[in-house]
Amino acid sequence: YLFEANGRYDGTSRFPTDDRFGFFPSFSAAWRISNEAFMSETSSWLNNLKLRLSHGTLGNQLLFSGGRPDYYPAIAPLISGSSPYMFSAGARSPYIGAAGLVSPTLTWESVTSQNLGLDFTMMNNRLDFTFDLYSRETKDMLTNVDLPEILGTNAPRANAADLKTTGWEISATWRNRINSDWDYSIILALADSKAVITKYDNPTGSLSERYVGQVIGERWGYVTQGIFQTEDEVSGAADQSNLGGNWRPGDIRYADLNGDGKIDQGNNTLDDPGDRVIIANERPRGNFGITGNVGYKGFSLSMFFQGVMQYQYWPPNDNWVAFYPFNAGHVEKYYLTDTWSEDNRDAYFPAPHISTNTKQNVQAQSRYVQDGSYIRLKNLTLNYNIPSDLVSKIGLSDASVYVSGMNLFEFTNMRKPLDPEVRPTLTQEYYKQRIYSLGLKISF
Repeated sequence: YLFEANGRYDGTSRFPTDDRFGFFPSFSAAWRISNEAFMSETSSWLNNLKLRLSHGTLGNQLLFSGGRPDYYPAIAPLISGSSPYMFSAGARSPYIGAAGLVSPTLTWESVTSQNLGLDFTMMNNRLDFTFDLYSRETKDMLTNVDLPEILGTNAPRANAADLKTTGWEISATWRNRINSDWDYSIILALADSKAVITKYDNPTGSLSERYVGQVIGERWGYVTQGIFQTEDEVSGAADQSNLGGNWRPGDIRYADLNGDGKIDQGNNTLDDPGDRVIIANERPRGNFGITGNVGYKGFSLSMFFQGVMQYQYWPPNDNWVAFYPFNAGHVEKYYLTDTWSEDNRDAYFPAPHISTNTKQNVQAQSRYVQDGSYIRLKNLTLNYNIPSDLVSKIGLSDASVYVSGMNLFEFTNMRKPLDPEVRPTLTQEYYKQRIYSLGLKISF
């Protein structure tokens, strides 16, 4: 029987004086079932069986603003700047504005983790298996708060949200020696998790903010019915003028989900999202890795596969993102063959004309959601240890030669040039590199 307990009492100068300290306890326990007397009959095939349990809390004192740390959110500095309208002697007039507000209850964010695990080893240590089921609750998350602009200054940072993550992990290893010449091993790792907002101050249910019940990674967008083929289809479809103008054959046709005869985002709330729905979840699910090793005399071969079982991704439509035609200031080769024309009506991309709204055809939509599930051979290495009686003749203690490759190939349904492991850069110019190596290792 194993048991351990810890307690932390932490203080910080980043919060108001009444809320600077927090106590964060944790404990873990384990039961080695295989050591019990009633398990004695299993010793011939079961080497180890252990049940684990843990519960613990840690505190977080760091809040981010605009992607950068806000080290002292309890101190509200005055706002300063230069007026763009009032000039003095040819220069803009400096001004000082009201300081932002500070939440009177600003304090530690707490992260509580709970874990249930099982370990077992059997068949003379050839099979080793580990399973973990866990949950992690982040309470009183340090976030920015939105208040009406009539406030006249910056809204305070506050402990305004809760997040719960649940998941599991599996690791299994099989290793065996066939005879004095041959041995091999296989290692499998598999994990999955899901994070949900359980508390957030968003009384209107605005989709521009987090909301209770939101699964992290959700992507809202329109449902694509296809590409307009004729002028009659354009005139007979729902009104899409809220997204752009001058609609014509070759443009995207969006589905009128709420049946009001127009395509829009409604009030952009949970109760009225217009014609938008959740079209993807961009958080990878089912991450896995497979490692294999084979040895024969002086030769050894190792390989590592890595991938994701479920991953949906909508390429952003920002300027200079090269996935979409005519959106990045240059033309990729596949744009010439995959854009709509009267002779290419089954094209993937819309027609190449310039519209009054350059983003109307590349709104977040179901048509361009990518299936990013994949498996990739991340590494393959063949090594040969030169026999010691040969290397000793030239004054060496050890020598080996190897050849290896990285990112050798992958299987994925994601459309090129996108890569499931690389979020697109501004011009999608940094791809996964395939690397080949030939080397010699010697020891004196």
